[in-house]
Amino acid sequence: MILVWGNLSDTPVERIVDVLLERESAFFHIDDAALPLMTHDVVFTMPPTGWIELHGQRLPLDEIRAAFIRPGELREARGLAAASTLSAIAASLDARVINRPAAGRSNWSKPFQLRLIEAAGLNVPETLVTTDPAKARAFLARHRRVVYKSVSGVRSIVTTLDTHQAARLDDVSTGPVQLQRWIAGRDVRVHVVGDRWFATAIESDADDYRYAARSGDSTHMAATDIPQALGERLVALSHSMGLLLSGIDLRADRHGEWYCFEVNPSPGFSYFEDMTGQPITAAIVELLEGKERHAVLPRMGRLR
Repeated sequence: MILVWGNLSDTPVERIVDVLLERESAFFHIDDAALPLMTHDVVFTMPPTGWIELHGQRLPLDEIRAAFIRPGELREARGLAAASTLSAIAASLDARVINRPAAGRSNWSKPFQLRLIEAAGLNVPETLVTTDPAKARAFLARHRRVVYKSVSGVRSIVTTLDTHQAARLDDVSTGPVQLQRWIAGRDVRVHVVGDRWFATAIESDADDYRYAARSGDSTHMAATDIPQALGERLVALSHSMGLLLSGIDLRADRHGEWYCFEVNPSPGFSYFEDMTGQPITAAIVELLEGKERHAVLPRMGRLR
């Protein structure tokens, strides 16, 4: 049995459920809206024992072979107890879990995650985290153009800053900000699924392609290839963080050097799937089912 926890209004969750239905795979879905209705009797040994029940269906925990976990933001206190129980179950199940709650914690602190990325042997741009306007201005003067973003896992719009806008750096005194040297080049998002990877080349005039429409800019995406050695290193990085699924943001500069910016532990892969036709959902479901595919998928890499 495959446990799926997440809202059907969230496209990645909807895709997973649709493919499971198409493949006639046995699964048990819990929507956040139904959490107040969930009952359970669980003993948190290792692994946990007991059962959860929803809409008259009872699921013994020892029948769960895999789980896909992508809960939304809870808006009702009534569901918090059930959500806490499910999180604890996901953390301790003797099963394949995409992804365990603790695996995403490195993304809560971008500076900490950058250390992990660098330790994995990947290039990261020169970075400064500061609340000192003088240090921020010196960093900008040295690099002429920088990128700034939040230091936490809260989504922020990535924006560039050049020397003509140096006066804005006075605002860093109100809270820590992360500045990075601007890397000119081509953006590539790589989704790692188990030991496979799907690379997407992104072309956009916007500083942050995710919000290109807001500034009237266009974005073009296409499946692409990355070097085998780089793909294997990204798989190793993802696994070192405890992630079976990740979205990794990269940029290749004009000299062919690759830089890694961030590892997203809960990527919105369906958007990239729509833009490129890459079978990311199918790969995730195969991982949940514990099945291997021997044929080479288009624009996809895997460990040798």
